[in-house]
Amino acid sequence: MGTRAKWMDLYGTIGTEKISIVICDHPKNPSYPTYWHARGYGLFSANPLGGSDFTKGKEIVNFSIPAGKSVTFRYRTIITSGFYLDDRDINILASDFAGK
Repeated sequence: MGTRAKWMDLYGTIGTEKISIVICDHPKNPSYPTYWHARGYGLFSANPLGGSDFTKGKEIVNFSIPAGKSVTFRYRTIITSGFYLDDRDINILASDFAGK
């Protein structure tokens, strides 16, 4: 099941090196804050259009792009090496990205 949040942090160690990958959602994206999911085989994903699957049909995301038009999805990716970011620091970075 997906979890809805403004950001998601995937962290661990490679050898002895601490690494962290954070992805932040943006308020201009559809279904903000988005649904996230991660799996042990390496999937780390935002799913702003999957509301129906995550809510058993209670939330329907009615999103389409008119012919000849485009859409931009905004995300911030933060990668650290040698240390982990704490939730407070991530919240500051996510709020900055969101313009809040």
